[in-house]
This record gives sequence, structure tokens and C-alpha cells, in this order.
Amino acid sequence: MAKQNTALLLSRYIWLIDTISSAGYITRDEIDRRWSRSALSEGESEIPERTFHRYKDAIQELFQIEIAYSKNKGYFIENTGDIQKNELRKWLVSTFSVNNLINEGLNLRKYIGFEPIPSGQQYLTTILEAIRDRVKLRVKHQGFFKDEPHCFTIAPYCLKVFKQRWYVLAASEYPDGRLLVYGLDRILEIERTDDSYSIPDDFSVDEYFGSYYGVAAPLGAKPELVRLKIDASQVKFFRSLPLHSSQKEIETTEEYSIFEFFLVPTYELIKEIFANGQHIEVLSPQSLRNEILDRLKGMCNKYQIIL
Repeated sequence: MAKQNTALLLSRYIWLIDTISSAGYITRDEIDRRWSRSALSEGESEIPERTFHRYKDAIQELFQIEIAYSKNKGYFIENTGDIQKNELRKWLVSTFSVNNLINEGLNLRKYIGFEPIPSGQQYLTTILEAIRDRVKLRVKHQGFFKDEPHCFTIAPYCLKVFKQRWYVLAASEYPDGRLLVYGLDRILEIERTDDSYSIPDDFSVDEYFGSYYGVAAPLGAKPELVRLKIDASQVKFFRSLPLHSSQKEIETTEEYSIFEFFLVPTYELIKEIFANGQHIEVLSPQSLRNEILDRLKGMCNKYQIIL
């Protein structure tokens, strides 16, 4: 019941954020009018004043989104730009907003195609609470390349979403306490322990994952300059959805564009390059170009093609 109440409150917070944000400026009367038509209202014709301000304070604390008031125009989002800059907040708001809309009109489900997401979401609350309380977790983990599951303790640092999958970055039981990434869909069981831990004050999720594409990089690997040559037919896709925050378009012609990145060449990056097939060519570094060539040779051998 507690988890259901938490989910309901989160949905109401997001509803309020979305309602005010989409309106620009909105009066309390208009908020109540829209609230009365929402399935989240559970029959209430208005949001009581004390409840409204409680929601407002919770939104500030949880999402760092400030709902401000103008005497002449009504309520508005003070820091709308921050929402757009913060990918997690933007994702949360958009996801819950769509979910709320669907729940208000269940017949809308047939007009939306959902991509199946691997299991593991049921552990999100437990992990987030452990991060908040700085307590370690005992997990039962089934690795892809292990015959049997293993039980061990982790100290979670953060959660990350990549390619529709949830991952937790955590300090491991290795003597050096190295940080490792675990897919939540590979976790079979999870429980809190009484053991505490600390996260360095200067730890930043964005900085940790900022030097590479994906969720994992070879131990000790350093970012380097990567140049990719993209066919003109695919250039607009790269411009509209950058592969990495360091992406720069350094040369443009009618036939192609060259994009430059500063990152660690990871396994996920190699998979992304292959996903673009003949429309992309690695120009540098030579080590990455050689890696692509070796994999191409391996594919050709599978199909008995001689290069």
C-alpha cells in the first residue's frame, strides 16, 4: 500500500508540473478545473490549499523544480530551462505525463506502441532508498556468462538508464572497491543490510559516465579523439540526436559530414557504429578502425566471404 501511495503521489506531482509547465501561466481556479477532470483527482473537485502547497514543496525538494506565483498571471515554473537541461528530470516529467494521460483515457492505449523493457524496475525504490540512506545492499545476481547466480554486497552510487535498460553503478567487494555496473534485469533478489558506506562529495554521475558512450568502459581506459565520417543521408539523424555530449561537426560536404568526439571507444560505441552499417566510417583512432575491420573480417568468415 505504501508503494502504491508513493506512486500516486509521484503521479500527482508530475501532473501538477506538467499542467503548469504546458500552460505557461495558470490560475488556481484553472488548476482546480483541470484537476476535477483528471483521473488522479479520485473524484475531488479541487486541490485543497494546504495540499497544493505541500505538493509544491515536495516538487521543489524532489525535482528541484520551483513553482512560483505572479499576482497578475498566476502560477508558473520558475526554472523551466533547468528541466530541459537535466535529462533525468526531463525524462521523468515526460514519462509520467504520458502515463497520466493514458490513465485518464484508457482507450488511448491502442494508439501507443510500447517497447518491452527488461525486468528490474521493481528494485528502483530499494536502490534509491539505499543511496539516500547510505546503506549497502545484498544482491543475488545472475551474470550473462555465469552458470549459477552469485550473492554479494554492493554500495550503490547511482542509477543510469541506457537503451531502455536500468543499471546501478556500485562499489564492489573487490579489495580496491572498484566501481562496477550491474544491470537490474540480471538481479534476482535484493535486500538492505545494516552496513553503511559513503559516497565521495565530488562524485558526479554526469562526469563519471561523461567520457564514454554506454554504461561500461575498459578499466583504466582514457578518452581519445574519435572521428566518424557519416553519409549525407544519415547526417540529420546525428544532428538531431547526438551520439555523445562531446559531438562536433567539423566538416560538411554534399556527400558526407565528419563528426568528432572525445570519449573512450567502448563496446557499446562499436555496436552503434555497426548499427549504422555502410553509412559510417571510422577515420580515427587507428586502433578503433582496426577493431572494426577485424570484426568485419569475422563477419565475412561467417558468410564465407573473402576480403
